[in-house]
Amino acid sequence: LLQRAYQYAKSAHQGQCRKSGEPYITHPLGVAHIIADLKLDLSSLLTALLHDTVEDTSVTLEDISARFGEEISQLVDGVTKVGKVRFTSYEEQQSENYRKLILAMSRDIRVVLVKLADRMHNIRTLQYMPPEKQVRIARETMEIYAPLSHRLGIHWLKTELEDDCFKYLYPEQFAKLDEQVKGRTLEKKEYEDEVVTVLEGQMREAELGIGEAKNLLVTGRTKGLFSIYSKMKRQNIELGDVYDKVAFRIIVDDVADCYQALGVIHSHWKPAGTGKIKDYIALPKPNGYRSLHTTIIGPRGRRMEVQIRTQEMHDVAESGIAAHWMYKHKQQTGGGGEANLSQFAWLRELVSEVRQQHDPVEFIDSVREDLFQKEVFVFSPQGELYALARGSSVLDFAFRVHSELGFQCSGAKVNGKHVSIKHLLHNGDTVEILTSSGQTPKRDWLQYVRTTKAKSRIRTFLKRSQRKQSISDGKASIERCLKMYSPRGVDFGRKLYQRKLDHLLTTHKLQNEEALFTALGYGQITIEGVATEVFGAAAVKTRGGKANSIDKREQSTEALAPSTVRSSSKLRSGIGIVVGRERNFLQHFCKSCSPLYGESVRGVVTKGKGIKVHRLGCKHLLDSDEQRIVNIRWDDDPSLMTSRPVQLRVLMEDSPGTLSNLSRAITSVGFNIGNVNLKKLSNGEGSARIEVMLKNVEDLRNVVNKIQHEDGIISVTRG
Repeated sequence: LLQRAYQYAKSAHQGQCRKSGEPYITHPLGVAHIIADLKLDLSSLLTALLHDTVEDTSVTLEDISARFGEEISQLVDGVTKVGKVRFTSYEEQQSENYRKLILAMSRDIRVVLVKLADRMHNIRTLQYMPPEKQVRIARETMEIYAPLSHRLGIHWLKTELEDDCFKYLYPEQFAKLDEQVKGRTLEKKEYEDEVVTVLEGQMREAELGIGEAKNLLVTGRTKGLFSIYSKMKRQNIELGDVYDKVAFRIIVDDVADCYQALGVIHSHWKPAGTGKIKDYIALPKPNGYRSLHTTIIGPRGRRMEVQIRTQEMHDVAESGIAAHWMYKHKQQTGGGGEANLSQFAWLRELVSEVRQQHDPVEFIDSVREDLFQKEVFVFSPQGELYALARGSSVLDFAFRVHSELGFQCSGAKVNGKHVSIKHLLHNGDTVEILTSSGQTPKRDWLQYVRTTKAKSRIRTFLKRSQRKQSISDGKASIERCLKMYSPRGVDFGRKLYQRKLDHLLTTHKLQNEEALFTALGYGQITIEGVATEVFGAAAVKTRGGKANSIDKREQSTEALAPSTVRSSSKLRSGIGIVVGRERNFLQHFCKSCSPLYGESVRGVVTKGKGIKVHRLGCKHLLDSDEQRIVNIRWDDDPSLMTSRPVQLRVLMEDSPGTLSNLSRAITSVGFNIGNVNLKKLSNGEGSARIEVMLKNVEDLRNVVNKIQHEDGIISVTRG
């Protein structure tokens, strides 16, 4: 069957070549080799060989199903990108690809394992791509696929992805560190051999690993280059100070031997300090990792970390959920990948967010956040363990337990002490949520939460509340309309309104009366417009004076919907944004996100100020009522492009000349600098918020690329 799948894929890809010039079949074959390294099953190997046939050739899923069965067809479909759909932006396309992948992996974990193997092989051959594509693919891999590998516990895959991407994203730093590490290789190997011999002797002396059924393995472990680089930057230390860059593993037969080995080590070596012993056997990490860790003062007085585990724990530590799947598969045949997901609570949360969120940029940001987050572990009063993003508050915990608990949260008892909803949680806290039946989410709650779930639930609640208020305002507007414009009293006006209701709904393309109330409440339709259609223009004109005296506020808060907006001398019109075919309407740009020509944008209908233009993913857009959001696009006329201030956040080394380099980098490519705010950080770094005048996305790329290549610059992000 494997041979048949190989021949089928080879035939389907006949005539196709990789950027390297090699036949395309070398790619699916390379992916299959990685799947074999993960020790997955035959179905996974078949999927690896066939994974690009549907996306890149004339082969269909029906063809795959007919030749290799429905299981393989579903796996291939899960790995295949969303195709034959037009997207308005790259972000939207990537959002749908990630959405599809996450839903597929929730049904069968083998989907994401094949996808990770696919990305791994693409990264291994990235040198054949153009430089700009190398950077884009490497950044996407570092932001999504490497942390996903970590979350799934596949340590070796995560390390290789990070180190390879490190080379493309920060080539100078990579080359410098690589040379430094290689210079220490011989000394490191000598020390490693010495420690392994000592530890093995101590374990044998304690009769660990003695006997026919007993096994013992002591090895050294080297951290990846990117892991070393990150630690050096994070702690502002030199390479020689990264004391755990070489750690040691002791692999024994069972859990009892793990704890015995820990006792043996501590009887010979002094722990390096308090908090340096970690028991991940009793309290596993969310990705299933189990091991004992201790940091000791070892030979030559050097600090070293020792990890103690069984062989099964080691397999899981290195291959994560792939090892879980393998062990489960040995016990029971025929089960997909779903049986092993119960302990991966973060994945269930991620799947929930897939179904909740519709904004593509917000979704991608939430995926990045969920994958990257460091964690804090807290307990419920019943002793249940919960993992939250580090920096989470009482409110985050309440929403993590249940949305309704979050909505009614009024505070908590943390370790028996009363605290507010803002209180930040720490490892080991026991949290009891306090509720109030009269409590409801407020907009400022968004400032107190860290987790994607809490933010999403609060925003959804606020939007629904806004809608309810708008419906109520709309009903009141109809009553005022009847009072102000009906020529024969309210009762007559109500009967006439009911007779004209269908016509009103058809004219404004509304589904029902509630939608009419909503449109009135939002200001998308005016009272005068409704009155004209119900009572006639003459009646409205005749009673206009009465209308003004009864309710001047109604006219002063009239909104400018896309169909009715008009130019004004106070606000700009025709500044590069188009709604449908309309160009001449009031429009202004959000100062917070400052969208640039070429970026994906949306408009929000405002009261009295036309349409406010937001960048897709802007926090103010996310908090806007959905009924006010309209589709807009950039005008094709490039002469309408104007420079606007864009905030850049730069993290840099706090050293002489760095700020000068930064300023020179910006002005050398022809851009003006506005406001600059500097901040000195405690870890030997500095941050700068810089306002740069830019016209379009290409300008942004140019200035960011220029800054990133300056000495002393750590990172550049959009403000």
